Amino acid sequence: MDKVSNRIKYCCFGIVLLGLVFRLFLFDNHSPDYGGFLSHWINHIKMYGFPGFKDDFYNYTPTYIYLLAIVAKSDIYPLYGIKIISVIFDFIAAYFMAQIVFLVTKKQSFKWISFALVSILPSVILNGSFMAQCDSVYVSVILASIYFLLKRNNLVSVILLGLAFALKAQTSIVLPFFFVYMLRGGIRWYYFLMIPVIYIITIIPAWIAGRPFLDLLLIYKMQSEYYESVVAFFPNIYVWIQRLINYDKNIGMIFTVILTLTAGLLLCRKKYIFSLQSWIQLLFISAIVCPFFLPGMRERYMFLGDILAIGYMFMYPKKIYLPLGIIFISFYSYIRCFHYFTAYADYPQDTFVFFEFIPWRLMALAYFGIIVLTIINFVKTLKDNRPEDEFRIKDKA
Repeated sequence: MDKVSNRIKYCCFGIVLLGLVFRLFLFDNHSPDYGGFLSHWINHIKMYGFPGFKDDFYNYTPTYIYLLAIVAKSDIYPLYGIKIISVIFDFIAAYFMAQIVFLVTKKQSFKWISFALVSILPSVILNGSFMAQCDSVYVSVILASIYFLLKRNNLVSVILLGLAFALKAQTSIVLPFFFVYMLRGGIRWYYFLMIPVIYIITIIPAWIAGRPFLDLLLIYKMQSEYYESVVAFFPNIYVWIQRLINYDKNIGMIFTVILTLTAGLLLCRKKYIFSLQSWIQLLFISAIVCPFFLPGMRERYMFLGDILAIGYMFMYPKKIYLPLGIIFISFYSYIRCFHYFTAYADYPQDTFVFFEFIPWRLMALAYFGIIVLTIINFVKTLKDNRPEDEFRIKDKA
């Protein structure tokens, strides 16, 4: 185990501080989502309090709305309050990613550096401090779930996974990873029954307030119907084929399920030896492949993939172009989204126009190429693993 020099610590502190200062410059931006949704939700809670939860004024699950209720009942400016919540979870996500990096590499210096790098990722800063989005909230819970899974505390891991799902449906992008982990004997199948149980527990307060139970159960269905587009500021496969599938989201979802089942059945074979690094590779693949094949993905749904890219860098420094490519594609998606919404935003219309010269389909092709190369590297690692490299995945219990 290496010691962390003071130079590394000071540099990491400096990077984190720089990220915080940069965030402060973005705090005054009113994003379209804040003006169109979040501010109205806050005002509704301010006006009606807990009884107001009976109304369908929100199209997120109640779990996140409970956090907004804290902002609504405080004296802080709502825009700042929403962003402060996201920034707090930015650093929680960075913490758990750093812990995962340490589990894999056993190097304290890598833990410090990965924490600092996650905290200044473009997507991490822009998501919360600029857009007032909450993706760091559910992603930090996912990373905590993965950390406890790798510590072989599987029940806690699945409980956290259920909490993440209760925050956002995009938690489903890690289900292929958990599926393989289960097939290889790491998690008892009935543990996953905790996921719907936890979801139901989280909606009980809103149900007590008076909102119909069925409405609360079907919030994710309502969300999927609210955004009907197959392509939404994210350069995945549907940039090419949305017309071929007649803009039908169901086709893409069914294909992704079939792909997951097929991959799971292939990878559960005993001839494949999974080291700890192999599991992290599979997690990274799950986080970047699912957004490529799932329809209706928005610019921020690579958020988990961006953070895992930092861990991938430390594991495979010779393949650093793969995680850097993912980070760039995600950043490009954000910029394209910002450029589209300039008419509704605080910044000048030509602020992000310089990114328009990169063809959308070319970006999707680059994304696909990164996926292929990452999978090739994963398969090569599996073939090179020796029996003594295998990571024991049995639950401590």
